Amino acid sequence: MDRRADDRTGFCQKVKTATAPWTWSWDKGLVLLLALAAAAAMLATPQLITPFPAQAAWFESAAFFPRVTLALACLAGGIELYQRRSAIEVADSDELDSSSASMRQALGMLALFGLYMLAVPWMGYLSSTWLFLMASGAWLGLSRRATLVLSVLLSVAMWVIFVKVLKVYFGHGWLI
Repeated sequence: MDRRADDRTGFCQKVKTATAPWTWSWDKGLVLLLALAAAAAMLATPQLITPFPAQAAWFESAAFFPRVTLALACLAGGIELYQRRSAIEVADSDELDSSSASMRQALGMLALFGLYMLAVPWMGYLSSTWLFLMASGAWLGLSRRATLVLSVLLSVAMWVIFVKVLKVYFGHGWLI
């Protein structure tokens, strides 16, 4: 049995040894492309927001949240590329079992998110977020108690963060 890079072997685990530490594959190229696209979008954020209030404080600017998230995406891409430079491929890994994935649930969540995007300007951010989280919990089969507690806590926390702290404008819905 081959040894892993850290001189350990898993139980009944076969390891494919890497030939070169910086071999490029399509997934590394995709990570690099996405990180560079996030960096370009981060630099272009003020030009993409019209009208951009130049006199606003940096933490109250409309570009603050997009810049922070895009910077985190760039950082995560760099970390991922660094970690993949000496990654080993485990031949028989059970870490991610795609056979247990449910396409029905995934497509249902995609449809719920589409409805959520349409509901935010019409209903308001807080109420549509709460409704989306309640519907998501029910669709995924969570218990009613867990769904209710999580949806209330998450929707209120996200409303405070986005609307009150970051001052993101979501329009005037007929609910909160």
